[in-house]
Amino acid sequence: MFPNEQKTQSNPLSPKFEGFFLEMVMPRLEGRCSELVKNILGDDWNVKPIGDNLTEFEITLNDDALSVKEAWDKTYELRSQPGVIDVEPLFAVPLPELTSWDVSIPDLGDFFDNQIERESEDVNWCLKQLRVFEVWKKYFPDPNKLPGHGIVVAHPDTGYTNHPEIIDNLLLEKSYDFIEKDNNATDELERPFGQLINNPGHGTSTASVIVSNQGKEANYSNQKYVTGVAPGAKVLPLRVSYSVVLLSVRNLAQSIEYAADNGAHVVTISMGTAFHNQRLRSAIIYAQKRGMIIVAASGTLIPYVVFPAAYDEVIAVTGSDIRREVWWGASRGKQVDVTAPGHLVWYAKSDRKDKGVEHRIEQGSGTSFSAPFVAGVAALWLSYHGRDKLVERYGAEKIPFIFNELLRDTCDKFPTWKPNRFGSGIVNAEKLLAAPLPDNVNGSVVSPALALQQHSSLDSGRLDAFMHLFESQLSDTQPGEFASPDAFLNSNLAELLQTFSSELPNKLKEVGQELAFDFAVNPDLYKQFTELLHSNKPSPTGQSEGRKKGEPDNKKPIRETLKKKGISDILFNKLFNWG
Repeated sequence: MFPNEQKTQSNPLSPKFEGFFLEMVMPRLEGRCSELVKNILGDDWNVKPIGDNLTEFEITLNDDALSVKEAWDKTYELRSQPGVIDVEPLFAVPLPELTSWDVSIPDLGDFFDNQIERESEDVNWCLKQLRVFEVWKKYFPDPNKLPGHGIVVAHPDTGYTNHPEIIDNLLLEKSYDFIEKDNNATDELERPFGQLINNPGHGTSTASVIVSNQGKEANYSNQKYVTGVAPGAKVLPLRVSYSVVLLSVRNLAQSIEYAADNGAHVVTISMGTAFHNQRLRSAIIYAQKRGMIIVAASGTLIPYVVFPAAYDEVIAVTGSDIRREVWWGASRGKQVDVTAPGHLVWYAKSDRKDKGVEHRIEQGSGTSFSAPFVAGVAALWLSYHGRDKLVERYGAEKIPFIFNELLRDTCDKFPTWKPNRFGSGIVNAEKLLAAPLPDNVNGSVVSPALALQQHSSLDSGRLDAFMHLFESQLSDTQPGEFASPDAFLNSNLAELLQTFSSELPNKLKEVGQELAFDFAVNPDLYKQFTELLHSNKPSPTGQSEGRKKGEPDNKKPIRETLKKKGISDILFNKLFNWG
C-alpha cells in the first residue's frame, strides 16, 4: 500500500463472507463433513479437502451467501458437532487506512520532507542499503548468469501489466487469475464497468523491485529507472485481488498452494488482511513443507502487523528510509522479523490514461516494497547456493527455516535498535551470502515438525490475539515497567465481557475469535477500546482500577457498537449478561 495514494481516500468496504474452514478430528472424514454441512448449512455447499493432513476442508457456496452475523452463528453451530476440532468463517476483510484508526502518528507533512526526498533521489539507494551490488560482484561474476538465475518468485497481487521494467522477466505460461479463474493474470487497472480502485498496477510496482533489469528499459519522462534485486529470477504473477484494500483470504490461500505446486521457490506478499484465518495458515504450512520461502509486508499505516506477515512461519518485513531509520508509516511490533527499504522507493508504475495504459517510473512508500526486496534477497541466496543442492543436503522442508535464521543473524544492527518492534535489523545481503550454511540443522533452526504442527496462538482468539492487535496502544499506555500489559488488557476485556479476570480465558476460548475479528475490521470500535485503555489507569499489578460502585459502565458504549455491527447470538449473550 502506497500512502501517498491512499491516505486521502475513504474505505466504505465491509467484510464479505467467502466460506468456512473446517477441521475434523481424524483423517478421511470427508463424508461425515459433507453430512454435517448439509444438515446445518443446507444443500449445494461445496466441501473441498485442503492441506496434507486429510482433516481440513474449505466449505463454500457463493460470496456473500451469509451476513457476518449469520456466518458466526453457523460457525458456533458447526463447532458444536461431534468430530469437529475447529471451524472458522472466511471473509474478504478490508484494511481500513490511517485516518480511520485515529492513532498517534507524526504530522502527515513529514511524508513530504523535502530534505529526505533530496537524499533519496538516487534510484539505486535501496540496493545500496541492502548491499546488493556487492553481492552481484562477489557471487555472480558470470555475465551470462544474472543474479537470481534459476529461481522463481511467486507474486500474488493485482496481476501484471506489460511495463518494460518487468515484462521480460515474468513467467506468464504459469500465471493464473484467481478472480476470473483463468490463465490470464493481466491487471485490468480497474474494476468491472470502470469503477476506480486504490493503487492500480500494484502488482507491477511491487514486482519491479525484484526483477527489473539494470538500467533503463525505456525512455521515461523523468529519466529515472528501476533495478531489481534479482534480475535473473522470474516472477510468477498471480492475480488475487482488484486492489490491496479488500483481500480475499480464499484467493490468497489458493494462490500460495498453486505457487507451491507449480515450481515457485519464494512467494512475496505485498498485501494483507486485518484478521488471521486458519485457512490461510494451512496454505502457508502446505507451501513451507515444499520448501517455499514466504515473505510478507508488515503493513502500512495500520497499528498492528497484518496477516499473513504476523504468522511465525512468514518473514514479516517492515520499512526503512535512506537514513537507515524505520519509516514512521510502517507497521511494527513483536511479529516483525527484519527491516528493508520502504520509504521513497523508486518503482515501475502502470495506470489507465485516455483509454490506454501509461508506463512510467515513480517514487513512493509502503512496506509493499519492503517485502519484495527481501524476496529478491532470498532469490539471490537460493541461486548462489543452488536450490537443488540445498534440497539434497537438508530436505525441502528445512530450507525456509535455515534462510530465516541466517537472514536475521546477518542483519545490520544498531545500538538504538528495538528488536521487539523492528525485527533483527536492516537486511544485509552481502553478510547473508557470506554466512556459512549450518552443518547440523537440528541444532541451529526451529524444528520444522514442531513449527508446522502447532496452531498459532494468534489464531486462538485468546489473550495473545488481543495483545497483538493492541500492542502499540498498550506500549503507549504503560508508564514505565511497573504494570503488566497483559494483566491490564485481561482486566479490561473481562469487564467488557462482564466476567471475572479469572474466568476470562474460558470466555475468550468461546468467543475470543469473533471479538478479535470485530476489533480488527472496525476502526471505530478499535478506537473506542483504545481510548478506554488510555483512560483506565493501570495499578502496579497491571489490573485496571475498575469501576467503582455508582460509577457509569464505560464499557457499555463498546457493547452497543458491537450490537449495532451485528454480532452472533453467543457473543451477544456474553456481552450483555453477567457471568
